[in-house]
Amino acid sequence: MKQPIAEILSQGDEVITGEIADTNAAWLASELSLMGFKVSRHTSVGDRLDDLVELFREVSRRADVCLSTGGLGPTSDDLTAEAISLAFDRPLTFDPIALEQIEDWYRRLDRPMPAVNQKQAYLPKDAERLDNPWGTAPGFGIVENGCQMCFLPGVPREMKALFEARIEPKLKATMTLLPERRVILQTIGIGESQLQELIAPIVLPPEVILGFRAGGPENQVKLMFPQGFDADHSEAIIISLCQVIGEGVTGIRRHRHHPKNLKEQVLAALTQQELHIFSVESSAAGRLAQGLGEISTYQGGMVFKDGLRCLTRYGMATGTLTEEKIHELLGRIKEKEAVSSLLLLNLSEESLTEEQTIVPSWLAVAGPKGVTIEKKALRGSPRRQSEWATAFAFDLLRRYLHLPLEISDGD
Repeated sequence: MKQPIAEILSQGDEVITGEIADTNAAWLASELSLMGFKVSRHTSVGDRLDDLVELFREVSRRADVCLSTGGLGPTSDDLTAEAISLAFDRPLTFDPIALEQIEDWYRRLDRPMPAVNQKQAYLPKDAERLDNPWGTAPGFGIVENGCQMCFLPGVPREMKALFEARIEPKLKATMTLLPERRVILQTIGIGESQLQELIAPIVLPPEVILGFRAGGPENQVKLMFPQGFDADHSEAIIISLCQVIGEGVTGIRRHRHHPKNLKEQVLAALTQQELHIFSVESSAAGRLAQGLGEISTYQGGMVFKDGLRCLTRYGMATGTLTEEKIHELLGRIKEKEAVSSLLLLNLSEESLTEEQTIVPSWLAVAGPKGVTIEKKALRGSPRRQSEWATAFAFDLLRRYLHLPLEISDGD
C-alpha cells in the first residue's frame, strides 16, 4: 500500500528571516510521521500573495495532505484566506458563526474586539471551518486535486490544540494509515559519537530505523519500528541497547506524544512525593534554583561564586574539596538552614571563567535515604559547564529517588 504523502508549509516573513524558530513544522512532522504519513517537504514562505498562490497550487497537485501554519490573523500581512481564494477560485464569504466565536473570545478577555478582527470571519467558499476556542483565528480546511489542505494558526499553543482536536481525528478517519512505532532512549553525559560506538555491536534488522538527536548533556537514541514488527523482538532490541549504554540511560519513551524531559521527570516526582528540597550551588550558576523554583515544595536555595566561599559561610576551612569535606558541609547546611527533607549540593572549587576548560565539580544529595556524593569534570565555556552541571544534578536526583526508566504519561 502506498504511504500517503504530507507536506508542511510555514508562513510569515518572521519565519524565513530567522526572527523566530519554526517549531511548528518540527512538531507537525513528528506527529504526521508517527501517524503513518511520509513527510516529503517542509516549505517556508514569506508574506507575499503571489508566492502563496503558486505554492498552494503546486502542493495540492503533489501531496495527499498539506498542513499550513500562520497567516490567519487580522492584519494586512495575514494572507492565507486571500491566497486560497485566488489559487482555487473560492471567493471569500462571511461566516457569522466564526465572527460570533471571535467576539466571544474578546468578551471572555473583557476587551472590545478591534474592527480589524472581522477579517478573520471571511473564509474561502465551501471551506470547512475549524473552530478554535484557544484563540481568535479559526482554521479551515479544503480539498483540492485530491489533497486535504488544512490551515492552522501560527501560535504554537493554538496550532497544537487545533491539530489534536480537529485535524488528527479526521485524517485517521478518512485515510488508510500504517503508523510506525517510535521508541526513544533518553541519555545523559554521552556524546552522539560515543553513543554510536556503544551501540555499534548491536545488529538491527534492516527495517528498523536508527537515529540520534544531540541536545547538549541530554542526547537521544531513536528507534522506529514498522507497523507489525514483532513486539518481543523490539523489546529485546531496546533491552540490548540499554545494556550497552548503561547508566547513561535516563528514560525510555514508548508513547507518541512528547514526554517529560529529565528535569520535568524529577520535578513531577518531587511534587508527587511531596518532598521539600533546598539547593546550594555554584557550578550550575543559579539554574538549579530556577528549575526547582517551578514546584511548590522548593524551600529555597543559595548560589555561590565558587565552593570555597560556601565553605567560609558555613564556618569550614578553605582548601581542596574532598568527599569528607562535602559530607561535613552537608551536615552544617542542613543544621543552619533547617533543611527538613532533601538537600541538593552542586559546587566547584573555582569560579567559572572563559579561560577554563575543565573544572572539577561536586554533586551531592542528602535526605531520608542517606547521602550520595559524586564528582564530575565540567568542560567548555561557563555556560556549557552550568548546563551540564544542572543536568548532572537532576540526574543524581533521579537516581536518588529511584525513578523508573519507563516514561509513559501519554498514549
